Amino acid sequence: MNKTKTYVLSVDGRDYTVTRKKVKNLILKIRNAGAYVTAPLSVSDDRIISFIREHYLWTEKHLEKAERKQGKAYLFGREYLRLDVEWERAFAEFGEDGICTVFGKDERARERALLEYYKAALSPLMAPLFEKWQKETGLSVGKVEITTAKTYLGRCLVKERRIRMSCRLAAKSKSVIDYVVLHEICHLKYANHQREFYALIAKYMPDYRQRIKLMKGR
Repeated sequence: MNKTKTYVLSVDGRDYTVTRKKVKNLILKIRNAGAYVTAPLSVSDDRIISFIREHYLWTEKHLEKAERKQGKAYLFGREYLRLDVEWERAFAEFGEDGICTVFGKDERARERALLEYYKAALSPLMAPLFEKWQKETGLSVGKVEITTAKTYLGRCLVKERRIRMSCRLAAKSKSVIDYVVLHEICHLKYANHQREFYALIAKYMPDYRQRIKLMKGR
């Protein structure tokens, strides 16, 4: 390989634009709410994928910032024009006109307001979804918690039989929320992401791969 080459590499459902050229190191950048990797000509795709996964949290953080600058917000998979308004009281509104207005005295207050909105929107969906998948799988959850976590959408504490769901999941489509609930419940039987784990998910949700792509996409 001796020429510059650009292509798209999908990692865990997210697309990264990879450019191979004469450089010494791997470089990851966020531009216009997109993720871009510059890689040396000799580096394998497997190494690029490992590099991307090593920087997952950094990527998510900066993509979120980029989207905020572009004035976007999401609710159940729908994209809204986001308007930030300086206001003494902090709260968020999603209108039928496709506009999300987030009020607050500063950026931190507005972020908390949006997360509170997400938490209130997500909460009513949890009980019926967990009831459905516990009945289908025969697996029993001890406790469900809704958090404001940025590092995960769902997490299963197997020994405690406790599942934590990030309120940020409310930004995703309902089919993705459905998948994340099933995913975490299946961890009660298989703690790791081995072949048997995904086979169990496929048994109840044959299209789970498509839902993962939606989950990781923007």
